[in-house]
Amino acid sequence: MTRARTAIGVSPIIKELVQKKALATRLTLKEITYVGMLAIDKLDENRWQELADRVHLMQVNGEI
Repeated sequence: MTRARTAIGVSPIIKELVQKKALATRLTLKEITYVGMLAIDKLDENRWQELADRVHLMQVNGEI
């Protein structure tokens, strides 16, 4: 969990996205993070891999 907290704290893009979702839904940052994890679990393997590849590419390109 330490790495997740660090990523949210270090990446302004991730922090802004999580905060906006939290405010829009009136959930805490922890709850929004957990909702995201539950949503990921509902993806089929192909969709999950596409999403993971896209996010990894963003990381490699310095976008997040």
